[in-house]
Amino acid sequence: MNKHHAVLFEAMNIGQLQLKNRYSMAPMGTLGCVDSDGAYNSRGIEYYIARAKGGVGLIITGVQMVENELEQFPMPSLPCPTHNPTAYIRSAKEMTERVHAYGTKIFAQLTAGWGRSCIPGFTPKEKSIAPSEAANRFDPSLTHRELTTEEVQYFIRKFIESALIAKKAGYDGVEIHAVHEGYLLDQFTMKYFNKRTDQYGGSFENRYRFAVEIVQGIKAACGEKFPVSLRYSVKGQMKGFGQGILPDENAIEVGRDMEEGLLAAKHLEQAGYDALNVDAGTYDSWYWNHPANYFKPGMYTPYCKAVKEVVGIPVLMAGRMDDPDLAAKAVAQEACDGISLGRPLLADPELVNKVRRGNTTHVRPCLSCHLGCLVIVSSK
Repeated sequence: MNKHHAVLFEAMNIGQLQLKNRYSMAPMGTLGCVDSDGAYNSRGIEYYIARAKGGVGLIITGVQMVENELEQFPMPSLPCPTHNPTAYIRSAKEMTERVHAYGTKIFAQLTAGWGRSCIPGFTPKEKSIAPSEAANRFDPSLTHRELTTEEVQYFIRKFIESALIAKKAGYDGVEIHAVHEGYLLDQFTMKYFNKRTDQYGGSFENRYRFAVEIVQGIKAACGEKFPVSLRYSVKGQMKGFGQGILPDENAIEVGRDMEEGLLAAKHLEQAGYDALNVDAGTYDSWYWNHPANYFKPGMYTPYCKAVKEVVGIPVLMAGRMDDPDLAAKAVAQEACDGISLGRPLLADPELVNKVRRGNTTHVRPCLSCHLGCLVIVSSK
């Protein structure tokens, strides 16, 4: 091992859960990896096993729906713990046990869905929901209706139920998806989208209440020691409907600005979250959350460092961090506590082992081209 990379292989903790190193597999949505019961199929299980074998300390799965009624998705599509808990636990137990055999921990990422950011046609029109009535991000002619107070509380109960099922299935913790990228839960936090007049709208505390009550409920049900992380975008990077802020552009933020983002980070830590998985952006500035090769590696460094300076819980950072020199520097300079790899682990599942062995020249690099992982390319 290169001595400069040793810091990446130090143990770290999320709550009382110890990870063998500072590398995690970033959550990436998976299709084709689930059966009709909402459970992982063999393809999905082997996908995560390969990354555990490849050396990461923590795997965070792609999104798993906490329910499949309000924002309905066709089955099979995404995992759903509550759809058929028996089938889900049976498949997940095999996966978590095999992941643990490599000394890797695994979190289930749980989501309330997309809200107004849902791609048209992915869910029925009558299931198009949002915090307040809103136009669809991709098709403004499609209107999303406002969730009732009772439906919000139904979602919270489903998060708690899903976390309990995940714990029974052997997961080491859960990640809540997401006060991040302008998904449904994130839309509740932003004045731009949230025009509600009940306890889930209006003041800062009310807009973040949905996310707060989720973690409080999970801790009450699963125990204070059961880790709960949060996928978190500290800044929205949006200047209007469908209008993102470009890198280095001086524009007025209409989503979540840095001042509120740092205040919210502290608020969410106090609520009970054990780690923040940090980036920046929304679906209106989609390129921020999925940085292409015109972004410099380490693009989230100033955002993560700013969050780390105001919270005492671990901060995980992604953003083209496959270069171990860059990753080690970020940890050593306290810009973050852990390094999250998404697309680089698609390119090379053995990346972490190769860094540990000092074989970095043998790593198959991710080009950040978005071809194959985010865009399916066909030739005629």
